[in-house]
Amino acid sequence: MLDDNLRRYRAFREEATASGWKDRDAVHEAQHPHMHEYQRAFLAINAPETAALMRQYLTDEHFGELAARVLAAQWFEANEPKDDKKFRIGVDFSRVEARREARAADPAATSIEAEAIFGAIETLIVDGSSDAQVKLAVALGIVGARLPHGQRDATIQKLISLAPRQARAALLLSLVLSGEDIDIKLVADGIAETFEAAEKETWILTQSDAYQLRDWLRLLPFATPVTDLPAIVRGRPDAQRHPRVLEEMVRGLGSSSSDDAEDVTFTLAEDDPRLYQNHGWRATALSFGTVSAARRLVDLTVSGALDGKSYDGWGWQRELSGLISEFPEVRKYVFDLLKDGPTTKQLGLLASAVAEDPSTDGVLMLIDFEMKTGRSFMARPAIESAVTQHVPAENWEGAYNIVPVAATELRRKLLAMTGSGGKDDPAARCLNVMDKLRDEYGAPDSEPRHPDLASGRPWPILTLDPDAEDGS
Repeated sequence: MLDDNLRRYRAFREEATASGWKDRDAVHEAQHPHMHEYQRAFLAINAPETAALMRQYLTDEHFGELAARVLAAQWFEANEPKDDKKFRIGVDFSRVEARREARAADPAATSIEAEAIFGAIETLIVDGSSDAQVKLAVALGIVGARLPHGQRDATIQKLISLAPRQARAALLLSLVLSGEDIDIKLVADGIAETFEAAEKETWILTQSDAYQLRDWLRLLPFATPVTDLPAIVRGRPDAQRHPRVLEEMVRGLGSSSSDDAEDVTFTLAEDDPRLYQNHGWRATALSFGTVSAARRLVDLTVSGALDGKSYDGWGWQRELSGLISEFPEVRKYVFDLLKDGPTTKQLGLLASAVAEDPSTDGVLMLIDFEMKTGRSFMARPAIESAVTQHVPAENWEGAYNIVPVAATELRRKLLAMTGSGGKDDPAARCLNVMDKLRDEYGAPDSEPRHPDLASGRPWPILTLDPDAEDGS
C-alpha cells in the first residue's frame, strides 16, 4: 500500500509540474500525500520487521524522513525512561546532562538505528547530489543526531554547512539533545542571519511569536563558551530582548552543564532588570540550588530589585523560606541582615520567610522583633513548624503524620522573655500555642511540662485578662 501510494504521489507531482501547477486535480493530490498516515501505522507496529522495512525507505525522497522518525521512535521507546507525568512547554532539556555524561564516558557509543540513518546520509551527500537528496540528508541528520551516533564529526560538519538556516538550528538542537557540544559561534551566526533575513521579511520577528529567532536563542545555554551569551543577547534590539522572547533560553540555563550558567543568568538580569519580574527567570535562578545563588536572591529581595507589578510576595516568601532552611550559611546571612530588625518592607518579607520554617534562633529573633515593634510574625503555623515535624505516612502516598519534636531549650528561653502573660506578651502567647500543640499532638518524653522549673517562674502565667490564654 505504501509503495502504491508513493507511486501515485510521484505521478501526480509530475502531472502538476508539467501543467505549471495549474491542473487542479493533480495539484490537489500532490498537496495531500497522506504519508503521515503510513508513518502512524508503522509506529503502532513496533516490531523488528518494521525496523527492517523502514531502513529500506531511508533514501526515499518522500518517505525517508518519516521512516527515520519511526526508527528513532523505536529506539526511544526501548531505551528512554517514561516520563508521562511531566507537562513541559517547549523542548525538554532535562536529560541533556545525563546524555552528556554518557557521551563523555563512551564517545563511540552508537545505535543500530543511527548507523542505518547515517549510512543513508552518506549516500545522499556525495558529489553531484541533487538538491532534493541534500534536503533529505539534512532531514535525516536532524533525526539521527538525537540518537547515540558515535563520532561522526566530518559528516555532521558537512550537514551543518549544507543545511539552510532553520534546518541548521534543528540539527544543532538534535546535537545538543544527544549530549554533544556545539560552538556558540554557530549559534551567534544563525541569530545574525535571522536578523538579516528579517530585514526583507519583517514577519520573522514580528509575527508567529518570532519562532525562528527563538529556535536559535534556546541553543545558547548549551553552546560553548556560555560566557559569551550575555554579549550576544546584549547586542540585539530591545524588542528581541524582551523577557517573553528570552523565556525558553533562560529556562535552558537551568539545564546547562556549564559551571558559568549561574553567573550568566544573573548577568542577564543585571543587563535587563525586566527579567527580575519574570517568573521563568526566578525559577531558573532558584533551580541552581547553590549557596551563591541563594545569597544573590536574598540580596535582590532586600534591595527591592524583585519588587514590581508581577511580584508575588507570598509565593516568593515561600521560596525564600526554602533557601533559608536549606543552607545554614544563608540562614546566618539572613539573620545578620535582620540584626537591626525588619526596618523596611523587604526586610519584613525576609522576616516572614524565616517564620515559614523557623529554627530556635529564628523563633527567638521574631519574638524579639514583636516585643520591640509590635509587629507579629509568629502565627500558629510558624510555631507549629518549630515544635513538630511531618513524617510521611506508610502506605498512603501524599499523607503524613504530625509528630512532636523536643523544644526544651526554646521553651526555656521563651519563658525568660515573658512579661505579664497578657495578650500583649508575645513570648507568653507563643508558649501558650506550644502547650496547645502538645495537647493535640503529644509531647516528647524528654521535654518537661514546665519550660524551666529551676527558674522559679510560674507557668502558665495566671492573669485576670480573659484574652491572655488565647493561643489563636
